[in-house]
Amino acid sequence: MIRRLTYLVVFFTFFLFVLVITEAIVSAEVILKEYEPGQLLKETNFNEGSGLPWHIVETAPAEASFELTDGRYYVTIEKVNPSGGERWDLQFRHRELFVESGHTYTLSFTISASNDCQIYTKIGDQNEPYFEDWNMNQNWEFIHLTAGQPVTITQTFTANRTAEVLEWAFHLADAPVGTVFWFDDLSLTDPQFAGHSPETRPNYRDIRVNQLGYFPNREKLATLHTEATSPVEWRLEDSFGYIVDSGMTEVFGFDNDSGEHVHIIDFSDFNQVGRDYKLYADSEPVYDGGDSLVESYPFDIADDMYNDMLYDSLKYFYHSRSGIPIEEEYVQRPDLAREAGHPVDIMETSTTEQGDWAYNESFTVDVTGGWYDAGDHGKYVVNGGITLWTLQNMYERMLYTDDDISALGDNTMNIPESGNGIPDILDEARYHMEVMLKMQVPEGYDRAGMVFHKGHDHKWTGLATSPAMATQLVADGEINRILKPPTTAATLNFAATGAQAYRLWLDYDQGFANGCLAAAERAWVAAVANPAIYAPYDESVGGGPYGDDYVLDDFYWAASELYVATGKAVYRDYLQSSPHYLEVPNYLEAGEETHTVGQFNWGNTAALGTLTLALVPNDLASADIETARDNIATAADFTLNIQANQGYGITIEPSPVMDTGLVGYPWGSNSFVTNSSIVLAYAFDYTNEEKYLNGVTEAMDYMMGRNPNERVYITGYGDYPIQYPHHRFFSHQVDPSFPIAPPGITNGGPNSGLQDPWVKGSGWQPGERAPQKSFMDHIESWSTNECTINWNAPMAWVTSFLAQKGNNNGDVVDIIPGDVNDDGSVNSLDYILVCRYILGILAEFPTTDGFDAADLNNDGSVNTIDYVLLRELIQ
Repeated sequence: MIRRLTYLVVFFTFFLFVLVITEAIVSAEVILKEYEPGQLLKETNFNEGSGLPWHIVETAPAEASFELTDGRYYVTIEKVNPSGGERWDLQFRHRELFVESGHTYTLSFTISASNDCQIYTKIGDQNEPYFEDWNMNQNWEFIHLTAGQPVTITQTFTANRTAEVLEWAFHLADAPVGTVFWFDDLSLTDPQFAGHSPETRPNYRDIRVNQLGYFPNREKLATLHTEATSPVEWRLEDSFGYIVDSGMTEVFGFDNDSGEHVHIIDFSDFNQVGRDYKLYADSEPVYDGGDSLVESYPFDIADDMYNDMLYDSLKYFYHSRSGIPIEEEYVQRPDLAREAGHPVDIMETSTTEQGDWAYNESFTVDVTGGWYDAGDHGKYVVNGGITLWTLQNMYERMLYTDDDISALGDNTMNIPESGNGIPDILDEARYHMEVMLKMQVPEGYDRAGMVFHKGHDHKWTGLATSPAMATQLVADGEINRILKPPTTAATLNFAATGAQAYRLWLDYDQGFANGCLAAAERAWVAAVANPAIYAPYDESVGGGPYGDDYVLDDFYWAASELYVATGKAVYRDYLQSSPHYLEVPNYLEAGEETHTVGQFNWGNTAALGTLTLALVPNDLASADIETARDNIATAADFTLNIQANQGYGITIEPSPVMDTGLVGYPWGSNSFVTNSSIVLAYAFDYTNEEKYLNGVTEAMDYMMGRNPNERVYITGYGDYPIQYPHHRFFSHQVDPSFPIAPPGITNGGPNSGLQDPWVKGSGWQPGERAPQKSFMDHIESWSTNECTINWNAPMAWVTSFLAQKGNNNGDVVDIIPGDVNDDGSVNSLDYILVCRYILGILAEFPTTDGFDAADLNNDGSVNTIDYVLLRELIQ
C-alpha cells in the first residue's frame, strides 16, 4: 500500500509539473506587432494600410476626412469654423509619447498639400499647460507649403524636462476647405530608448465560453471556431486536469454574424459544481501555426457568478454622479475617488436652434446633481428616462415576484444614502430623478411644463478630463453649459418615470412621491398641448443628438405609467386608443433606428408601457392583461428563434445601420442584447417555461465571452474583459495619471457603422468586417467602446434577474471539495475519513454530501487518487 501511494505521489507531482508547463504554453501571449529600438512612434509609414496611433481629431464645426492608400495618410479639410476658429480645430496627431530630460531626439517627416497653405506642428503636452518640447526651429514657426510640392523636414532637439503624456500634433485648420494633405515617413528617435514592448494579446482560445461560468441546472453551450466540417471530439476537464465529461460537437457551419465556421459544444447534462473547468477539443486550425488541440478560458459551474457583478454594475451610477465628490469609502479602489464635478451646475437655455424645436426664451436653470450620461459630462432626459425606468423596474418587478427583494434593499449598494431605511436602488434612482425635476420648464416661461431635451457643454471636451477639470473650464469661460430646447419626447419620458417613481416612493417619502406625480401630470398636459416638437438628428456638437421624430410610443408609455399610478380614465382612454396598445414589437423604427431587431431602447419605448401594464396591478380587463403577457411571450419566441440560428447565441441579427446604407449591428448592440433579455425574463415570469430562462443565460454567455472577440463586455470580470471604455475620467490608457475603469462597466460593443476615426485609422472600413468583429477595445473608439447609463442599467437588470433565477428548478448544494465531514474546512479529519473509506472500514461517509466532497477528480468513485489529491489540498 505504501509503495503504491509513493508511486501515486510521484505520478501526481509529475502530473502537476506537466499541468504547469502546459498552462505556461497555452497562456503565452500572441505578438501582434513589434517595434524598432530607439523609435518612439508606433507607426512611421502606412504601407500596411493601418495608421494607428496616428489619427485625426476635430473640434466642431470643423470637419476632416482621411484615407490610407498608397502607403500614405491622406487628410482632406471638409469644413472649417466659419467664425474663424483655431488652427488646432483640425489635427493629425500621435499620442502616447514621452521625453526624458537630457536626451536628444531626431524627428523627420514628409508632408504635401494640394493648396498653398500653412500648418503648425509641435511635440508637447496633450493637456494643460500645453508646454511644447519641440516646435519648428524651436521658434513657434509655421510651415509654409506650396501646392503639390512635398516637403521633408528633419530636426533635432534636446529635452529639458521629463514628461510622459505627450503628443505630436499637426494643426491643419488654417488650410482652405478642400485641401488634401498627405503624410509619410514620420520618425521620432532617441538612441537611448530601448524600444516599445511588443503589442500583444492573450493566446487565442478557439473554444469560446462564458468566462464567468454556467448555472448547474441551465443549458451550457460553447462555440468552437474550427475549419472542421465533421463533428470533433470535445472533453471537459476539472481544475485538477481530470476529464469529467466528453462528447462530439454539433457542426453549425458558417456563422454570418461572426464570419466564422463554427461548431457547438453542448455539455448541459454535466451539473457538478466546481471552479476553473476547461473545455478542450480536436480542431482543424484556423490560424497560421494553430494547434490541433484547442481550449477555452477557465470557467465555473456555480450559482454565484453574478452576485458581485450586480453591485459593481450598479456602482457605475454612483461613479457617474455629478455635483458631489466621489468618496473612497464608497468605491472599489482608492484611485477611483475624485473631486466633485459641477458642484453648482447652472445651464443657460440655448436660443440658436432653427426649425420647429427653436426656443426663444433665454434664462438659466440650476441642474446641479444627477448622473453624467456617458463618458462626457452631459445630462440627457431621454437617456435618463429609460435608465430610470430600468432601475426602478428592477425593484418594482420584485414586488410582484418571489424574488428576494432584500437584495436591492437598504445597505446593499454601499452608497452615501445606505442606512437610511430606504432601498438603496431607490435612493440611487432618486439622485437622477431630482435633476430631471429641475429640467422641467417653470411656470411663466414658454412651453411651461415641458422638459428640456438635454444639457451639456457647448463643445466637446477631450479625454483625460476629470469632472473637476471640466468644472474649471466652465469657470475659466472656455466652456458654456447649455440647455437644449424642450421636446415632446423628453417631456413624455419625464412623465413616465415620474409616475413610476410616485408608485415606488409612496411608502417611503410621500412628499417626494406626490411631487413626482404632480410634475408628471403637468408634463403630460404640456406634451398633449405640444405633441410634435422633435429633436433633430444632427444636434451633436458637445453632446449626443438623441433625435426622434416619432413620439406616439412615448405617449403610450407615459399614459401606461400614469394610468397604473392614478387609475384615471384620461390615461386609460389614451392608452387603449393608441396604435401601440399592449404591443411588444420585434423591430424598432423610431429614434435612431430603422427596422432594427429589438423590443425597446431609448427611442422606442412602447414595450415599456406594456411591461408595466402586465406587471403592476391595475383596472384593465383581465383579458387585456393576459394579452399583454402573451405578447411578451410572443416577442420572446421571436428572440429565441434568432438566438437558435446564431453560432454564438446572440439575440439580435443584422439590421439597417442608420445613415450608412449598411446592414449590420447598430451602435450599442450589446444593449440590444440585454434589453431583449429583459423581455425573455418577463416571459419566464409569466410562463415558467425554461426555454426563456435558458435564453437569458445564453444571451449573457455572449456578453461574458462566448463571442468571436473572446471578450467579456464588462470591465473587471473573466480572463479577457474590456479594459478601456470611452470615458473622460477612466482615461488611464491615454494618461496614466487617470484611473483604469472600475469593474462593472458595460460597453456598447460591436457596431458595423465604425464611425470613429480610431477604428478607421486601423484600416477597418464600415461594411468590410463581420458585424460581431466590428469592435475595438480602445478608449478612442467611441463608436464601439462607449459606456452609458442606459447600457449599464439593463446589464444590472439582467444580472439581478440571473442572481435570483439563474439556477431555477434546482437547489445547488455548495460542496467544498475535500470537506468530507461538512464542517466548513478541509483538514486531517477529512483525510482520515477518506482513508477509512478506501480501506473498507467505513461503508459510507457520515454526511449526505461526503462522497461527492471526497470524489475530488469527479470520476464517480473514491479511491487512492482522491486520497493523494486530498493530501495535496491539506498541505
